[in-house]
Amino acid sequence: MSFFGLPDWTIIFASAAVFSVLTAYISRKTGVKQKTEAIQKSIKDFQKEMTDAAKENNQKKIDELKIREPMVMKQMSDMMLLPFKNFIFIIPLFILFTEVIHSQFPTFLQPLPIALHLNGQELLGLNVFHESHYGPRGFFILSSIVSGMVIEQIWNRFSKKKPAQ
Repeated sequence: MSFFGLPDWTIIFASAAVFSVLTAYISRKTGVKQKTEAIQKSIKDFQKEMTDAAKENNQKKIDELKIREPMVMKQMSDMMLLPFKNFIFIIPLFILFTEVIHSQFPTFLQPLPIALHLNGQELLGLNVFHESHYGPRGFFILSSIVSGMVIEQIWNRFSKKKPAQ
């Protein structure tokens, strides 16, 4: 099946790019990335304070920091669970995209010069440099990974630029 005269692989790749943009948007809208960065900064500051107090042999400061330690440990466990909050939205979206792609391109088969299947002979066996064939779901997943990395880099670059004053 061909849309607008484009090859099937371009439609699947474009769908993967749309999926990647949606997941990046969801991630930013839920604030998971910002919360994770704030917690990481807090933990880093705590560790620096603890290291400095230990170097100075400041027992009073160490005791104060030990009182804060359970709170920091709770932040660490919260940070580990934060990415899973996005899954509530992303997993149904992924299922929807893969099912639509598979139903629209049931005979699609794309050869690629790399093999990234999760089996003992290829990815896990580090034997990835040979031709492999991907169906619509596999090609969508690989395209999502590639487009997601590119979109994340672009988004980060533009979000860090501050307007000139």
